[in-house]
Amino acid sequence: THDVLENLQDLLIAIQSIESNYRGFALTGKESYLQSSPASIITAKQDEATLRNMVVDNPEQQHHLAALDRLIAQKIQFAEIVISLRRAKGFEAAAEAIQSGQGQRIMDEFQGVVRELQGNELRLLALRDADAARRLGHTKIFLFLGTVLGLLIATAAGWSARRDSTRRGLAAEVLRNSEEKYRLLLDGVYDYAIFMLDPRGRVISWNAGAERIKGYRAKEIIGHNFSCFFPPEDIKRGWPQEMLRLTAARGRHEEEGMRVRKGGSRFWSRVTLTALRDPAGNLQGFSKISRDLSASKESEAKYRGLLEAAPDAMVVVNQGGE
Repeated sequence: THDVLENLQDLLIAIQSIESNYRGFALTGKESYLQSSPASIITAKQDEATLRNMVVDNPEQQHHLAALDRLIAQKIQFAEIVISLRRAKGFEAAAEAIQSGQGQRIMDEFQGVVRELQGNELRLLALRDADAARRLGHTKIFLFLGTVLGLLIATAAGWSARRDSTRRGLAAEVLRNSEEKYRLLLDGVYDYAIFMLDPRGRVISWNAGAERIKGYRAKEIIGHNFSCFFPPEDIKRGWPQEMLRLTAARGRHEEEGMRVRKGGSRFWSRVTLTALRDPAGNLQGFSKISRDLSASKESEAKYRGLLEAAPDAMVVVNQGGE
């Protein structure tokens, strides 16, 4: 999951670089904006091929990657059209092509598919986490029963009891190693805050990505209600509790909104909340995965500033002509 998410992020950066390059060239006419375009195109194609190999056993992800491949080709083709128009007919022709909205539509659809791929991978991670916890609980029960059985037969078969004890020790060691590997996997994810909540919304696990994004260390936040991540106005209208209610009813909830770090600073975040239930359907808690989108918002603001700083008069008109 970590490798897939990392490659998806690299692919998104490559496509954003392609878009930034042709828009910069369209605005200024400077060939220097296009110097990194060939490398970005090669990187995008390599990342897509790597992703396809990683999810070869997942038909749903393969379906999304087919759509992603189509959108990459469309984005590259649109970039070449804008560049050709700028060279042949000048700024106005290139600007008209950009303002047609085709490039933005391709980018929006591309980002939507990327989010679907990321969401599927993170849901798999949450389900595997819940399954691991369930298996660990069952194994502890089996180990306890094995210990009792060993004590009952110890007097009649001491050698057998020692053999059983050795086997239980090996099983426990395997479980500890597995649990440690899973914890290290979560702690290796720095771009996403991944943590678990109990049914009442209290934090019960915390990864390194959550510490980086939210600012809290595990010992500071575990046991506290997750409502502390929301702005005061959202807490006042009861939105944290409403999110839990919606997730419990639907199984999953996604949104983008303002969140608060330790210290009070705010940032824009994409959140996926998933309800975790046992085989009988009883609610056991929630998994919460969030991502800091501040960087993408800043990138959008920088592009807007570039547009506004251009020496020519430009007006942006919506579909209603306003």
